[in-house]
Amino acid sequence: MGNRPKMLASVVREVVAPVARLCPKECGIISITEVEVSEDFSYATVYISSLESPERALSYLEAKLPQLRKAMGGIYRKRIPEVRFRIDPRTDRGKHIDDLLQEANNETDN
Repeated sequence: MGNRPKMLASVVREVVAPVARLCPKECGIISITEVEVSEDFSYATVYISSLESPERALSYLEAKLPQLRKAMGGIYRKRIPEVRFRIDPRTDRGKHIDDLLQEANNETDN
């Protein structure tokens, strides 16, 4: 990734993070795990994780898209990408591995 996509990814993260912190408590704590910007700067995909309710967090952030787009326009004057939110699948895989390890540990304790 060159400098411009990294800069744009940083802007997206900077704009989304404060909004994510305002998510209702049902969402749990939302983490932005990664921001990917397409080569043509048309899309910015924001990967999130939430321990409580990732789907609720996703819905909340998607509802805030107009506000986020306006905020990005105030910071980044060039082409503003379409922001997409995705639940980071790596979080589920990590949790699954933790569960398997815990299960194996419990079996060896018995």
